[in-house]
Amino acid sequence: MDAVLGLLVSLAVGLGYFASSARVIEQGNKALVERLGRYQRTLDPGLNFVIPFVDSLIVETVRERDLDIAPQQVITKDGLAIEVDALVSWRIVNLKAAYYNVDNLDDSLRNLVLTELRARFGQIDLEETFSKIEELNNYLLERLDTITTEWGIKVLRVAIQNIKRPEEIDRAMERARIAERERQAAVQEAEGKRDAAIAEAEGRKRAAVSEAEGIVQAVQLISAAMQDRPQNKGVLEQMVKFLVAQRYVDASQRISESPNSKVIFMDPKALTETVNGIMEGEESTPARHNHIHGKVDFADLDGPGGA
Repeated sequence: MDAVLGLLVSLAVGLGYFASSARVIEQGNKALVERLGRYQRTLDPGLNFVIPFVDSLIVETVRERDLDIAPQQVITKDGLAIEVDALVSWRIVNLKAAYYNVDNLDDSLRNLVLTELRARFGQIDLEETFSKIEELNNYLLERLDTITTEWGIKVLRVAIQNIKRPEEIDRAMERARIAERERQAAVQEAEGKRDAAIAEAEGRKRAAVSEAEGIVQAVQLISAAMQDRPQNKGVLEQMVKFLVAQRYVDASQRISESPNSKVIFMDPKALTETVNGIMEGEESTPARHNHIHGKVDFADLDGPGGA
């Protein structure tokens, strides 16, 4: 009976020892074993055994973590104060170094990030802070990862989230953007007016050429009639001058009505000289008028003694 009781006691003690020495480390965590206050070993996830009442465990996650840096004021190379905030992703890769080499890992990493932010932004101008965001992120990542190697951590990503300029700088940049939009609108409007003016001038040019050709043809027809009926020469000359003057007045009026026109009026004497020149030219070559088609009948100008 005593033997059975002793066996049961031994079994109970053994089970108690086993239960108190067994430690289960969850996935994503690791644990440090300290024996009588000194580092003994590192436990990986799974079932592990320690010496009860002698060993103590320090469990820490080795999952990825995010350190959110609150907005901080930094000074750029050109002396402007801006606010910057960032997000740093990191994880523990050496639990022993992370626990024993750094007093407070979160605070130490935060202070290091702030120091590097101020140092880096002090080397660039305000304009570069917005055009080189990716370059800044890569620079900070490389710097932090190098410095924190002895801390037993791995910096995975650095993302500068927001850069807040001084309000007066924002207002000045907004005014510059508005001025640029207005300038572009003015350029487009000017180009549109220019194209419209060119098209209108081209149309007036074609119309003037066509009208001038019509006047020349009319003068030629009348001149031919003068050759056939010399007794009506005076009347026909007056008709030619009236026709040319009327066309000149009509054309001048149309041109003056255009908002884009620059009008230069011709001396009326020049019109008479032009008509006389055309008519004299026609008189020197009377034979070719025999081939003019659609000849106008001016018999009503002959009077009772006409041909």
